[in-house]
Amino acid sequence: MEPAKKYRRLPKMIQKAHLLLLLALLSPFPLQSAEARNATIPSGVETLLTAMSDEEKAAQMILVYFSSPEFVSRHGFGGVLIMQNMVRDLEKLSMRLQLLQQTSKIGVLVAIDQEGGRVNRLKYLQGWKQLPSAATMSHWPMKRIEAHSRRVAGVLKRSGIQLNLAPVLDPARNHRGEETLIGMEQRAFGNNGREIVPVASAMVKGYHANGVLTIAKHFPGYNVANHSDHETAISNATKEEIAENAEVFRGMAPLVDGIMMSSIRYRQLDSNPAVLSPRIVGWARTLYPDRLIITDDLWGVALRRWVAPQQATEQGYPDRELLRLVRLALDAGNDILMITYPQKAVLMKQAIIRWMEKDTRLRDRIDRSVRRILMAKSKAGLL
Repeated sequence: MEPAKKYRRLPKMIQKAHLLLLLALLSPFPLQSAEARNATIPSGVETLLTAMSDEEKAAQMILVYFSSPEFVSRHGFGGVLIMQNMVRDLEKLSMRLQLLQQTSKIGVLVAIDQEGGRVNRLKYLQGWKQLPSAATMSHWPMKRIEAHSRRVAGVLKRSGIQLNLAPVLDPARNHRGEETLIGMEQRAFGNNGREIVPVASAMVKGYHANGVLTIAKHFPGYNVANHSDHETAISNATKEEIAENAEVFRGMAPLVDGIMMSSIRYRQLDSNPAVLSPRIVGWARTLYPDRLIITDDLWGVALRRWVAPQQATEQGYPDRELLRLVRLALDAGNDILMITYPQKAVLMKQAIIRWMEKDTRLRDRIDRSVRRILMAKSKAGLL
């Protein structure tokens, strides 16, 4: 049964779903599932992984702001983030990305967060200034959503972009009826799985039809009004409420290629922000055993303030505090670490190499992450 149809039965299943999810919450380090153990791994992925150096593996885990093809290929970074100001001239962008791929030993995942509405990275292109928001698309027929997403994906693919950091699976309103930041910004498809999953599924199918991978966000559900990139965001939702939000991510698991973690602190689950919590990232892993788990920007002010409250300024933030944040994200179980500060990405890579040399368990865990990254690249036609 398709995920969208399955979700129409959610009211009959919700107690069972809550029980399953809450059981998952009880274990901060869940065992690898049978699905993960039995995932089909292309032979080329294993061959490449075996031949890679520690430096190459560390670099694969970093998704960095796209400063230049030369910088990224020189350091071997696994992915780049395309920002709105880069998408003004598609021909120029395409040429730069082609050069990046040609000069990189391993194909580079090129990512963008193209949602539509307020988050429209294509707005500078002629004919693409006004694109519908998630709130608008939620009222469309499914076929229209899929056709629209296929059209957007075509533009991305022709430019050399293979990964979209969308769809958003967060609710417009939380369980207290309060509007969330995602709802305020018209980025939500609805309030619950019955509303969100069918629309998000149509969107993903459109992207996949043109060969663009998708990352759902922000696990386990953005349910506050604060902007978690800019300020500390704390959720007081109960475990049951969080589990209901996370059930949307379970419903989308058969379709999307991974998830992005939230930077919110969910007090009933952990004192750490979700992206730095082994318990919450481990929960996400049970839902997505062989898919990518990605951080949001580790240079975000809120995360830096959480690690170093007195020092999180653009000018004075110490490298040692950034590296503490990176190690927490690694130990939590994230596969890809995003950073919008290119020079700090070099620092991150060097630190990960040092840690791998000293910690056998971390080395093994990084191998699992790099394997998932290479599998995604294989699916995107990059290997």
